[in-house]
Amino acid sequence: MTPLLSRLVTAWSLPVLAGLIPALACPAAEPTETPHTDRAVAQIRQQAAHLAKGRRLISADFFRSLATANFVQSRLSSLNYAIRAAAKEPLPTNVEESLKWNAGICGNHVAAFLEIAQRIGLRARPVEFYFRGTRPEKNHSHICVEVYYAKRWRLFDVTWGTCFRKPDDALDNLIDIETLRTNPQVREWAVTNQSDLWYQQWTASGLDPLEYLDHARMDILRGRQGTIRLEAINRQPDEATYQPRHQPNFFGRNRADKDYGAVTVQLESPPAKAMVLQLEVLGFAGTGTLTVTSGSQRLSIPFTELSAGKTLSLSFESPVSKQVVRLDTRPDPPGGVAYVVFRTIRLSDR
Repeated sequence: MTPLLSRLVTAWSLPVLAGLIPALACPAAEPTETPHTDRAVAQIRQQAAHLAKGRRLISADFFRSLATANFVQSRLSSLNYAIRAAAKEPLPTNVEESLKWNAGICGNHVAAFLEIAQRIGLRARPVEFYFRGTRPEKNHSHICVEVYYAKRWRLFDVTWGTCFRKPDDALDNLIDIETLRTNPQVREWAVTNQSDLWYQQWTASGLDPLEYLDHARMDILRGRQGTIRLEAINRQPDEATYQPRHQPNFFGRNRADKDYGAVTVQLESPPAKAMVLQLEVLGFAGTGTLTVTSGSQRLSIPFTELSAGKTLSLSFESPVSKQVVRLDTRPDPPGGVAYVVFRTIRLSDR
C-alpha cells in the first residue's frame, strides 16, 4: 500500500442530531454542523431495522454493523479519493467532508464507521495493521474495525467490504482478528464485496487486500493497544536513530476508554554499547510517568519533567547489550491518559 493510501484520518465531528420538524408546525430548525453524517445515521438505522425484521435469532448489532460497513464503503469511494488526490483537490480531513465528497480511504472509512457506531449505540474500536518492509521507508499500513456483540469482538474490514465467517456457521457469528491470525484456513472464511471498483483495481495490480491475515512482519494495535517495532533509519557502529515511518509517532495511552489501551514503542537491534537514549519530544498529554526499559534496566521520568519541543536525554547504568529497548507510560491515575508524541529516538554510547 502506498503512503497516500495508508494515511490514517483521526479527526472527529461533534455528533449533532437533526430534529424532524413538521412543515409549518413551527419555525425551521437551525442547520446542524454535520448534515451529511446525520442523514447517514438516519438511513443506516432504517436499513438495519429493515434487515432485522423477523430475524430475532440474529443479533441486532450484527445488522447495525453490517449496514454501517456497507453504507460507508459504498459512499466513501477510495477511487474518488485517488481521483481527488491526482487532481490536487482538497482531501477529506473529517467524517463530514468524507461523506460530502464521497471520498475516503481506510482511515476515513474507519473514522466514519466509529462516528456512526457511537451515534447508533454500537461498541466498536479500531484495529490497526502496521506492515514492516525490508527497509523503514517500505513500511505501510491498513486499518479495520472490531464490533463487540454476543460476548465477542467481530472484525469488519470496511474498505474491502469484508467480514469473516466459518462456512455453515450462524449469519452473525463473525470472527475476531486474533482468531483469524491463528488459523491457516482463514482466507476461505472471507466474505468480500469483490465488485467494488477499488478492490478490482487493487487485485488487478497484483496487491493483496487481505495481507494482514498472514503477513509475517506486522504489528497490530487493537483499540490502540499493542507494540510498535521501530527499526533504525540510520545506523553507525555505536549509535542508531529511530523514526516512525508510516507508524504511530506516540507511545502511551491517549484515550481513557475501557476498550482502548496503550501503545508501546520497541527499538529493534539497538547498538550493543549504547548507554544513552535521546528522545526528541514534540508534545505530551495527561499525567503519569514515562518509562524506558532494556532487560533488567528501567528508567522512569515523571511527566512534570518533560518539555515539549526539547530533547530528553537519559543514561542507562550499563550498555544495553543488544537487548531491545521499550518506551511506554504509566498513567496516574491508572486507566487515565498519558502519552508522549515524538519525532526521533537516538541510542548511542555517549
